[in-house]
Amino acid sequence: MTVEEATQLYNQEQRKYGEYCGYIRSYEGKIAQYRSERQNKNVAADGKREEIRKNQDLFDAINNTTTSRDGLFSHLTKINGKVEEAAANFKNMVSSDTINAFDLNNKFGENATSANSELNGVFDLISGGKSTISGIIDGLTQELHTLNSRIDELDSEISKAQAMISQYESAKQGCLVNMAYYKKFMTAAE
Repeated sequence: MTVEEATQLYNQEQRKYGEYCGYIRSYEGKIAQYRSERQNKNVAADGKREEIRKNQDLFDAINNTTTSRDGLFSHLTKINGKVEEAAANFKNMVSSDTINAFDLNNKFGENATSANSELNGVFDLISGGKSTISGIIDGLTQELHTLNSRIDELDSEISKAQAMISQYESAKQGCLVNMAYYKKFMTAAE
C-alpha cells in the first residue's frame, strides 16, 4: 500500500468517523425529545388516572344513592298505607249525619303521592347524571389508552435509537482501528 493510498483511506475513515459522530448526536437528540415527550405523556396519563378515579368515586356514590331508591319508595308506600289506614279509622271514629268527617287521605295522601312523584323526578335526574359520568369515564379511559399507547411507542423509539447509537459507536471504533492502521503506513514512509 502506498502512502497516497493510505492517506486516502485514512481520510475516508476520518470522514466516516465524523459522520458517525453526527449520527450519534442526532440520535441522542431524538432520545432527549422522546424522553421529554414521554415525561409529558406520563404526567398527562397520571392526570387522566386521577380524573378517572374521581369520576369513578362519583359514579359509585351515585350508584349507592340509586340502590337506596327501592328502600325510599318502600317507605313511601308504607306511609301511604298508614295514611289510608289512619283516614279509614278517623272516618269510622267521627261518624255523624250532621258533620262531615275530615278526610285525612285527601289532605295527607296527596302529599305522599306528590313526594313519590318528586322522588321519581329526582332519581330520574340522578340516573341521567350516572349515564353522563359513565360516558365521561369511558372517554377518559380511551384518552388514557391513547396516552399509554404513545408512551409504548416512545419507549420503542428510544430503544431503536439506543440500538442505532450502539451500532454507530461500534462503527466509530472500527474507523479508529482502521485510521490507526493506515496511520502506520503513512508514518512508516516518513
